[in-house]
Amino acid sequence: MEFYLILAALIGVLIAAFAIQNATPVAVKFLVWQFESSLAVVIILSLLAGMVLIFLISVPGRLKRRKELYDKGRRISELEKRLAELEKKLASQENPSA
Repeated sequence: MEFYLILAALIGVLIAAFAIQNATPVAVKFLVWQFESSLAVVIILSLLAGMVLIFLISVPGRLKRRKELYDKGRRISELEKRLAELEKKLASQENPSA
């Protein structure tokens, strides 16, 4: 736990240093929008937009795998139940006095 806290603090310090060193204002133009902000903010927003895009692209595959796992788990339960029934039937046939 302490390792992650130290790692998070280190990353925070690095981000702060990056923001301080890249405080130069830049103009950003996209289609009909235009705004001015520091270079660090523009880079961090671009990074976050990329992360969101990658997450959204990965969602369908994740949902498909989750459904496959659920279906396979259900199938395993059905087969285990069937196996128990067959073992019980076999035991009753081998041991008719029981």
